[in-house]
Amino acid sequence: MTIEFNRRRALTGLLALGALTACGRAAADPLLLDIGAVSTLEHRHGARIGLFAVDLSSGAEVANRPAERFAMCSTFKAYAAARVLQMVDQGKLTLDAVVPVVAADIVANSPVTSFRVGGEMTLRELCEAALTRSDNAAGNLLLRAIGGPSEITAFARTIGDRDSRLDRWETDLNSAHPGDLRDTTTPQALCGGYRELLAGSALRASGREMLEKWMRATETSNKRFRAALPAGWTSADKTGAGAYGSTNDAGLLIGPDGQRVVAAVLTRSLQDREDAGPLDGAIADSVRLTLAMLGHG
Repeated sequence: MTIEFNRRRALTGLLALGALTACGRAAADPLLLDIGAVSTLEHRHGARIGLFAVDLSSGAEVANRPAERFAMCSTFKAYAAARVLQMVDQGKLTLDAVVPVVAADIVANSPVTSFRVGGEMTLRELCEAALTRSDNAAGNLLLRAIGGPSEITAFARTIGDRDSRLDRWETDLNSAHPGDLRDTTTPQALCGGYRELLAGSALRASGREMLEKWMRATETSNKRFRAALPAGWTSADKTGAGAYGSTNDAGLLIGPDGQRVVAAVLTRSLQDREDAGPLDGAIADSVRLTLAMLGHG
């Protein structure tokens, strides 16, 4: 696999990123991604791979299919938790507010809430369940608390994400039917949104730290981002998965010496099958390539 760099002009066979922005912000000295290397990954995994990443220290960025749409899946849960934290800052909610959990709330992949039926959970507990275990019922209860799926779309716009949209609830939002724009995002937009939440000014410092704490504690990234990290690195990320092999991971990659890279990797199987398997390896390999290009491999 060949990785090539050029900071002045696009070479034949490379994707120039000069016309793009680093997760929505200008980068004067962009890296160029070797299309051949990515094509090799896509062929190896039978996947369409969308990627956008930015090194917060250097401003260098890496991208592939940055403006193509992919199913958002459970990556919306970071936005939902962040909106809750923002509403706490605004005095509209409290993390200790209790929410009843009833049997009708439980949907597939609800490993925490399913054991709390008939009781109550705090918004703090729901945020933690949604981000660490990707609990779908918790995600829906957070959506209910902030006003429904359309509020995720509205919130995205306030943090500079012009593409992400949420239209439905769990688990319908994971259907990922080809050509369906509902519940989709783009790598560049999602990277920008996560950057604003984890390293920007969308939240107060206390809320930003809480969000990162929850995302560092995720239990769903071991075969994706965390499978690709060099020794001493960790991540604060949110995964997602849906039909047609839709497999996602997005968040902050954190090095032992303070390195910080925000990345969003969104994938979809090239097989036209609703039951296509997950593409964990495609995400891990994409992160390895990205970190190598940024000098962190």
